[in-house]
Amino acid sequence: MKEIGCPHHGSQPPAVVCTAVRAALDDGEVHGFHWWEDDHGIPCALCDDCAEAMDSDAERPHALEVICGACFESIWNMNDQPPRIS
Repeated sequence: MKEIGCPHHGSQPPAVVCTAVRAALDDGEVHGFHWWEDDHGIPCALCDDCAEAMDSDAERPHALEVICGACFESIWNMNDQPPRIS
């Protein structure tokens, strides 16, 4: 898996999150953390609103963005380390 550069953590494996999940790094507010690994082993997470939209086959309200794995873990910890979903 190719690594990405993070200004805070240096070279790290990538992760994909919705912009609401990513915002927790800036504002400290958590919006849910529904996570899984994709077919390539890349961790992915959605906020409560995006997860609900996906469950009801609606359009996600937030875009996706790539962050580093260490940032992903920080947000996971902020959300009390929820278990991976199937």
